[in-house]
Amino acid sequence: MSKRLLACAMLLMSTNLHAANEAQDDTLKLAPTMTISVDYVPASNDMYGITLAPYHYDRDYSDWGYYIGYARSKDETFEVEEPGEAFTRETLWRFGLSYSLTRHFSVYGGASVYIAELHSTTNIMPLCTDCKPVWEKDDDKNWGGEVGLRYMTDMGLMIGAGYNTATESAVISIGFAM
Repeated sequence: MSKRLLACAMLLMSTNLHAANEAQDDTLKLAPTMTISVDYVPASNDMYGITLAPYHYDRDYSDWGYYIGYARSKDETFEVEEPGEAFTRETLWRFGLSYSLTRHFSVYGGASVYIAELHSTTNIMPLCTDCKPVWEKDDDKNWGGEVGLRYMTDMGLMIGAGYNTATESAVISIGFAM
């Protein structure tokens, strides 16, 4: 009977020692990191941007982080009646929270706003020599959400993919963690 009791006590102590080693590993995981990534959003006009994603410094919330991203398309001109001019521009702002599932994988989600702008002139030229045409701006804001998954290698390379409902397209990111 005493041998069984001794075996159970040793087994119990070994699991406590294993838990202590895991606790030490968790303290190493608390190092603050900042991820900077380049984004590609294949919306109606391709958008390119940047995302900043710091991970939390608080020991109680070390698995949590947040992000903010900005993407913009090139100005695309289109034909209108002379002497008028017009172009479109698309912008996407993204912000939200991220949560680390493991050391390498994290999920993120948040809100986004997609702004489609139309800049055009009125086809009316002022009757002066140095006058410029009057530009008008019409924008359409579409709010939405997004979810995604990030994978971070041991070297700090980060690859992310998600879906954005405001643009109804994917968000593909590649970056580096510091």
